Amino acid sequence: MASSRDHRTDTPHAGTAALICIPSAGNGHFQFDRWPDAVGPWCVVRTPAAGGPGGGAQGTDSTATGPPAPPTLPERAAELVAGLVRRGVERFAVFGHESAALLGYQVAVELDRRGAPAPLRLFVSGCPAPHRLHRSAGEAQTEPTDDELTARVLATTVATGGNPMPSVVATGVRALRADLATLRAYRIPRPTPLRCPLTAIRWLDQGIAPEALASWSAYGDTEVVQLPGSRLSYATEPADLLRVIADRAPAGDPRRPAER
Repeated sequence: MASSRDHRTDTPHAGTAALICIPSAGNGHFQFDRWPDAVGPWCVVRTPAAGGPGGGAQGTDSTATGPPAPPTLPERAAELVAGLVRRGVERFAVFGHESAALLGYQVAVELDRRGAPAPLRLFVSGCPAPHRLHRSAGEAQTEPTDDELTARVLATTVATGGNPMPSVVATGVRALRADLATLRAYRIPRPTPLRCPLTAIRWLDQGIAPEALASWSAYGDTEVVQLPGSRLSYATEPADLLRVIADRAPAGDPRRPAER
């Protein structure tokens, strides 16, 4: 079922600060449907899910030689940045939850590599900092079964108001499987300090240790905000999160609170 709010993938008006919302793998393209078109000074711009409207990862269809490896996070970030450049999006912040938070970080790294202006702010939600990722998840963690991934996608689809058709759930499972492979291969040699401020969101019922979120401070000017809720609250009950985002206006915006 197509989202009724796909228009938010459009380019924002000139001079408007955009909030680039990156979908999380397996959570469907409807995960931002309960967000308004604007959050404070930010115009909500949702990027397409990896692989298209269904949220499936590219390159996961079987062929005679087997499916190609999923793109790495730096490769996906380079594609996302190229898309923003083509659309003329210049003043923007980035929001990502779970693995999409890591992709948001890589977007900031890619912009720095290109010598392009940094994002106005990076919002990272429900995810340890990159150098803490495998330590937090556990290197010996077993591979989830298809039944386990199906149950997760089905529960997520229902919770976020999607239509749990078999094709939708199957696409979500493929996306999650590819995402897990990408995360297993993701390593950074050391934290790369960013040129933008970061806001790290810790959901109190998600089960991520406070120090795992606080470790984002190694990447620059970072604040950690703790909010009530679990791993899907950013999509199902986003009011508290939206207030946090609305209060972080871009520098120079007249709606930005005065420094105390």
